[in-house]
Amino acid sequence: MKVAIIGSSVSHLAAAIRLAHNGAEVSIYEKRDYIGGKLRTLQLQGYDFDIGPTMITAPEIIEQFMQQVDRQLSDYVTLRRVRHHTQNVFSEQQTFFLSSDQHFMRKQLARLDPIGLNNYDDFLADITRMKEAFEKITSLKPLTSWRQLLVPPVRSAYLTLKPFETLNHFVRRYFTNEIVIQTFNHYASYNGISPTEAPALYIIQAYDELLGGVYYVAGGNLRLVRALQQIAKEEGVRYYTEKEVTKIHTHDGKIEGICLNEELSLEADVVMMSAMDYKQQPYLIEGSANEQTMLPPFIGACVMLVALHTHSEVYHHHIIHSANAEQEFEQLKSGKLPDDPTVYVYNPAFQEEERFIRGDALLIFANMPHTTDESMVQQMKRNVYHKLKAAGIDIVPYIAVEHTWTPGELVDLFDAYRHEGQVKKMTQFLLNPMLKAKPLQNLYFTSMQMHPTDSVTKSIANGDRVAQQIIEELMTKNR
Repeated sequence: MKVAIIGSSVSHLAAAIRLAHNGAEVSIYEKRDYIGGKLRTLQLQGYDFDIGPTMITAPEIIEQFMQQVDRQLSDYVTLRRVRHHTQNVFSEQQTFFLSSDQHFMRKQLARLDPIGLNNYDDFLADITRMKEAFEKITSLKPLTSWRQLLVPPVRSAYLTLKPFETLNHFVRRYFTNEIVIQTFNHYASYNGISPTEAPALYIIQAYDELLGGVYYVAGGNLRLVRALQQIAKEEGVRYYTEKEVTKIHTHDGKIEGICLNEELSLEADVVMMSAMDYKQQPYLIEGSANEQTMLPPFIGACVMLVALHTHSEVYHHHIIHSANAEQEFEQLKSGKLPDDPTVYVYNPAFQEEERFIRGDALLIFANMPHTTDESMVQQMKRNVYHKLKAAGIDIVPYIAVEHTWTPGELVDLFDAYRHEGQVKKMTQFLLNPMLKAKPLQNLYFTSMQMHPTDSVTKSIANGDRVAQQIIEELMTKNR
């Protein structure tokens, strides 16, 4: 069986490995000049910037995947744990860390929020139940109608996810200190949505970070991509860069093949692609005019790659919070730059200073309205640097390299369309109405079920799940 996979994301690499391991003839076609999707390393003037998801959670899922294809994760990469992984900074230099060290978390709560300390065990138990409920639903075949949410066994899991509650309301049931509340609310605000609008489901990211633990790949997360690429090669997977699939050939409702760069046609029995790519490319399927095209997000982001000729005090993950998060989102929704933005910084040199001998290579992120106005982006940069300086992090005098991606560029570079980042209804995480009109037999989608944590681990699990579906529905039947 010939399988053509469109795109080389981590999810697709995992799927390719599993399929090839089970005897399929697999080829990956990537329109860009690199493998790995959003997870990559970008080199600028001798500095290496780690791009994409910056945390590894639930490594046991990756280890289990490796074992199922007769590999050991430790033979390819080394994972290291970050105990206190995120430093949250507020006005007057107040700080609150997120940590998988439960004694340390309780010690902080005893100082800041005694009521929250008393509620902490109940909070952890509740997010554990929500995590289990979400995993139960996503382990089922994708749902296409809200009516399916009301039928056992889905109904009890659905109700466990607090479908009628916002993240902000959920967090305030357990904590009273505004610093603690805003820290947990960042799971929504980081994704460009106000915590007062985001579903409570976003809180399950706290489960992974507080109870499961946060890790990084020694030498950079790109090494995990290289490991998957190497295993794929060992399994016989062929992959091609700068090869864009421009058509999917069909006959009588079945896959026949693909066309590359509008020039070369190849046979394929099965095509796998991201659901987001399918929505963004309305004429990919012959004779089809998919109307579900994606729009740029209303709230975009300013991403800055800033290299320093020294090492700073920036933590592994460092969040400098707005003094008024509600006002920040009101300004964003009205198309204005936030006067006091929340700034997110990733500094891999904090854990691996030996890899960054010349100085830090910071990934700095802040929400801003989607725009192509360069003057607006420049003002946003000034606001970010001012915010950092006010928090005691004056990096401007030490900048060696600076590169900025505007909101418009992010859409083009990373297909950052309106999907996971600004989901306001929980059913958008759980339902996949596009499957009602699935256009072809043997066309399979990854990323059908959105996840509050856009993590590497979830991507691997997603790709593996789709591969297993193909094996069960097609490969086993044809043997």
